[in-house]
Amino acid sequence: MNVTVDPPVGTLHELEQLARAPATDVNHLQNAPAFLRFVELCQTRYPHIRSGSMLRFSLASALRQLGLACLVGGEGSGLAASATEIADRLDKAIRSTTSRRLYLCPLDLASDLPAISFGPNQVRRFSATELEQLFDVQLLHRAHRDWSFDSGRFSQFNWLVVEEQVTHDDKGPEGRRLPGLFVNLGQDFGRIEPHKTGLPPAVEAALFGLLTIPWERIGGLREMEWRGFGIPWVYTLDSDVFARRVPPPSPDSLSWKPAVHIDAYGDEHEYERPITYPLDEGSDNDIVWLNDSAWRDIVAARQTELFDRPVAHFFVRGFRSDGIDEFLAHISTIEAALGLPLDHDRGARRRIAGKDPGATYRVTLRISGLLKDGSFGHAYSKLFGLRSDFLHGKSMADISGDDRRSARELAREVVCALLGIASANPNVNREQLLDGLLDRGSQLNQHGDRRGSEVADGH
Repeated sequence: MNVTVDPPVGTLHELEQLARAPATDVNHLQNAPAFLRFVELCQTRYPHIRSGSMLRFSLASALRQLGLACLVGGEGSGLAASATEIADRLDKAIRSTTSRRLYLCPLDLASDLPAISFGPNQVRRFSATELEQLFDVQLLHRAHRDWSFDSGRFSQFNWLVVEEQVTHDDKGPEGRRLPGLFVNLGQDFGRIEPHKTGLPPAVEAALFGLLTIPWERIGGLREMEWRGFGIPWVYTLDSDVFARRVPPPSPDSLSWKPAVHIDAYGDEHEYERPITYPLDEGSDNDIVWLNDSAWRDIVAARQTELFDRPVAHFFVRGFRSDGIDEFLAHISTIEAALGLPLDHDRGARRRIAGKDPGATYRVTLRISGLLKDGSFGHAYSKLFGLRSDFLHGKSMADISGDDRRSARELAREVVCALLGIASANPNVNREQLLDGLLDRGSQLNQHGDRRGSEVADGH
């Protein structure tokens, strides 16, 4: 239960004095005697916070975001808040150990999608008014009065909204406002973090869920583009008043095309409307299955051994990359999901039907076994051949749109099949499962084509 504690009289008095001061900015406020007295009161009331210029800057910046009149245009400004409200919210912010963080992602190029909600994530359209509330336009203008937000144009797009609770570190208001000043300078800044995608982990998890939808099958432009949407940027909003606000991107960063409207009098009016990738009629059922129940299964499955390896990394990378890198990511998703280190050990791996298949063909057999159809294994064998031709520098033609889409589809089918197995059996043993799939695939492929036989002999 939240209990509101009245702020000390001294704190309120200093805030009221500051509110009546002439309009100023964060830097000049820090030299005001009333502000310095306010800082001293804060240090007395909250012994855990540090002292110094970083604290003063952090408090002054927070007061601006809370609506201290002298920092937002004066007492007559519509952005100003009362001293009591500011004191109460600042007290809660300093004492808090967590905050709510929203990641707002425009789904560029998406057609009119059905609204879905899965765990802490939702996809839907918002009205202009809803977007202004979501982006907290008042707080945005408090941070910088010249920043603008075109809610009308943005309301023409679908949005992915991801919510998470974040835990604050122990560096106090200064660390939350100025995290760059608390970086460990002794770390290896040139290192590569293998599985880092550049997306916030919560957004990456939500995107992983969205990518289990068969976009390559329901997209009206699937001969050209399997993706049903793009995510050009992620805008982060934190409920923490010490978190830094940045200006939102412009709607011009999204995809538009010219259009013409003919009014009732027959006059033409030019305007712009979003470019969209159409979806097949009746495709809503392929999208709305992603709900809270499906999300719980996905989250549980990703905690099992089957997803210890970088399956999710490559699965998401296939969406975020283009060209040959996209194609390689799809193939790598499958390899990460169904490959074993033992596959490359000729002395230790077991023989199958009297033969010693190579590592690639073992993955081929597992695909057939997992999806219960030898044709999937044959499709992978062809796609892997294209991958090998590229990596080994062989002369090759363009990779066709059909093969590109086939690689994405196969990666999704494998991921979804493993999600189903893992959600049904959280204690699944990965090596035992892959061993069983190898035998099942061998039975399905025992009358495979010539290429398969060649690879099975160790090529």
